[in-house]
Order: sequence, then C-alpha cells, then structure tokens
Amino acid sequence: MIKILDSKLSPFGGLHLIHNKLKKKKLSHFIDDKLGDRVKTVGYNYSDILITRIYTSFCGGSATEDVNYIRENTLSHLKNFTAPSADTILRGDIELSTPCDFLKTASGTENKINVNTRMNQLLIGCAKHFDIFQTTSETQDLIYDFDHQFIATEKYDATYSYKKKKGYFPGVVSIGGVPVYIEGRNGNCNVKTEQLPTHQRAIEALAHQGIYPNRVRMDAGSYIKEVVNFFHSKNTLFTIRANQSEALLEAASSSTEWNKSSIGIQDMEVTSLAYLFGDAAHRVVAYRVPNKTKQINAITKDACKYMFIITNDWEINEKQVIEFYNERGASEKIFDIQNNDFNWNCMPHSFLEENTVYLIIMAMAHIIYKWLLVIFSKHLDGLTNTSRLKKFIFRFVALVAKVTRSGRREIIAIATHNKNLIQQINSC
Repeated sequence: MIKILDSKLSPFGGLHLIHNKLKKKKLSHFIDDKLGDRVKTVGYNYSDILITRIYTSFCGGSATEDVNYIRENTLSHLKNFTAPSADTILRGDIELSTPCDFLKTASGTENKINVNTRMNQLLIGCAKHFDIFQTTSETQDLIYDFDHQFIATEKYDATYSYKKKKGYFPGVVSIGGVPVYIEGRNGNCNVKTEQLPTHQRAIEALAHQGIYPNRVRMDAGSYIKEVVNFFHSKNTLFTIRANQSEALLEAASSSTEWNKSSIGIQDMEVTSLAYLFGDAAHRVVAYRVPNKTKQINAITKDACKYMFIITNDWEINEKQVIEFYNERGASEKIFDIQNNDFNWNCMPHSFLEENTVYLIIMAMAHIIYKWLLVIFSKHLDGLTNTSRLKKFIFRFVALVAKVTRSGRREIIAIATHNKNLIQQINSC
C-alpha cells in the first residue's frame, strides 16, 4: 500500500510550539467562556478572531491584512485551528465594541470616552489566567499604575491634542508590567477630565475578579482631590506627583528639617510635610536640588528647584518614597512596548469604539507573550524574561517548519539544532 504524503513548509515554525502551549492553557475555551458565542451562521468564534490577531502579532504582522499571508503559510497548518480572514477579524472588532459617552466641559469642549466593560473583564481575566498577579505574595505589593498614553493617528474621529498632533489619549491601568484596564479617549481630552470615574470603574472591575491593589502610583495628572479622597477611603496607599504651588513652596522652604540624601547619582535635600489636600492631611515629601540658572526664587528665597510627592504612607522614609515613585519609569516602558511591539501605533479602524477593542486585544497579546517568554527563554540562548518581541521572532518564531500529513498522522519538523525545542515539538 502506497502512503500519500502531504507536506507544507511554514516560515513561522515556532508558532506551532506556541499554539501547542496555548492549547494546553485552554486559551480558546477561556475567551469563548468570557465573550460567549457568536451567531452560529458566521462560522468563527470570538476565540478564532482574537487568537488569529494575536498570532499575527507574534509573527511580526502590524496591519490586519498581514493575517492573510500568515494564514495561508502557517495558520492553516496549525492543529485544530481555523483562522478567519482580515475582513472577519475587523467585523469581530465592531461586534465587540460599545458606544462612546460624550461629555462637555465647562469651556464647551466635547470629550469622547469609550468604556468597554466586557472587553476589560476579558483583559483582567487574561492577566489572571496567565498568572500575571501570581508573582505577588503576601509580602509584596500589588501596584496599580495609571497613566494616559497619547497615540498619534489620523483616524476619522481623532482630535487635535496639546501634543500638536491628531490622535487618541486612552487611560491605562497597568499591574505587573502589563495593561489590565483600558478606556479609550479622544486626543483633546484633558487628563483630569472625569478621571475619578475611570478609577472607580477600574477598581470595581479588578475587585470583580478578586484583585485588590494595595498601592497606587500616578503622575501629576492624577493630583486631584477627588482621586486622593477615593484611594484614601479605600485604605489604599497612594503615591502621586504633586503639582508645584505657592502654598507647597512656602511650606517646604520654611521647614527646618531638611536632610541630605542621594537618589542614584543625584544629591539632594529631602523633608516631609503634613499637608491638607482633599478631606485629610497627607504626607508631602519635598526634595530640592540647586537649579542650573542659580536664579533666586521669589517665594523660597533660594536658588533651588523643588519637587513634591503626596502620599498617605507615613511608614517609609523620604528616599524610599522618591525611589518608589521613580519606578514609574519602568511602568511607562509598557507604552513603548505596546506601541512598537504590539502595534498600538497602527490602529485598524476609523472610530474610537472599534479601536478601543483593538487596544485591549493587543494588551492581551502582551500578557500572553510575557507568559510564553518565561517558558521559551529557558530553552533559547539570547532570550530573557524581558526580551522584546522582535528578538523573540528572530530567535524562535521565524524557524522554518515542515508539516507532513500521512494518513491520520501529522509530523512537524523544525529547522533547528536545539534539542530542547525538538523534544517539545515531538511531544505536540
């Protein structure tokens, strides 16, 4: 009897191993359980749509249309997986979108905010499913970082920003180095506009899945009395950059308890003040360094630059407060990764509603990527737990694979001398 062999070459062979790992993690079941079923006549589940978009990003695709090439050359070879076309993926984004809220400011400016509770619950659930929160123990803090990220784009409803470009300005909560809650905003929306409701919704969404951050860290855009009152009432320790004011400058310059300290290579003087802001007196950590111009300040009567951080944590010292706040730099790297690795800077739709869905799906891709990186960095030289996606693609995903079907058997051979990878592919 002659056996008929059907062989195909796949330029993204590492995706076979990724697919195997995510099948064992039951990603498809997780997505469909959270989002429910689509209309049966349409042919693809939401899991097919989301996973296809995520796999496309893992292969280096940036535009939705890139899926058509990757689908033909690799996705169609994956076991027990059917990949939809680019058009179907775009329709899926529309189905998962929610209408925007329109708010008018006192100056008459109309702000557009998109709140997609369903997709954010999926995003938080994804972070739980892939163990993002598991790294925190009872002795570690679960840190809630919040910031707005301006994304320049010429989409139909994008608005002109103070950044002197058209775009969107989503509010993003991150925990454990990945986004876990996202609300879409138009580009001309002030960071302080309706920020408290955003935090209330984010905290409620996290609590709904049993996630309770015990520390909050934000920049001066969140230096708002209502925001401070909210987190203080939740018994959550907050650390927020305080806007410089005449009252703070006068209080700080009149202090007689300045101490010398060093943060990194910067020498400075630090002190703590009790300062009424909102409904309670909180701690303001003030620190100063000589200014470069040596010009005397009319309020402080010295030639120093003053900076302030407000917190309700009275236990740690001033240096620890400043160092903790400065760690926001690492959290802000998330936006660089989302923009350049997971294509936030290449949104596919004309309207904020659908693009918010896209931002959330690409945040899921980041979460899944971090989980995969922990697994495969153990077997690949040059990869670490912090490697960027491009390096992951070059060293792993872009390995040529030969997929051979003989009868009911499927044999996958990857062009690599790495015995660990060969062993894993043989166990698929």
